[in-house]
Amino acid sequence: MTESKNDKSVKKIPKRFYDDCIDCDTLVPPIVRETQSHYFVDISQGDSNVPGATAAETMDDFISRAEEYSDEFGFDSYVRGICKSAGATLRALGKHEPLKIKELQY
Repeated sequence: MTESKNDKSVKKIPKRFYDDCIDCDTLVPPIVRETQSHYFVDISQGDSNVPGATAAETMDDFISRAEEYSDEFGFDSYVRGICKSAGATLRALGKHEPLKIKELQY
């Protein structure tokens, strides 16, 4: 598959969170191309390493994990880089919803 700027199914995401997902057996979209610090992934395809994984299942699993990790609170400091990468991944996918001040009040 070739990547084009008009192809809405190919997204540029940071490597750090994606690689951590691989280490934890999370479903991930297939890589189309890579640079030194980013992968270009095809979000219209299921995880090619899991037979029968659909694009919807793959993205649900991937986004769910990114949402969990994007909130740095409760994680040790050595995981902070992965948390920041998860937030950047959500922004790249257009799924980032910033916390509202109201949500932070107890």
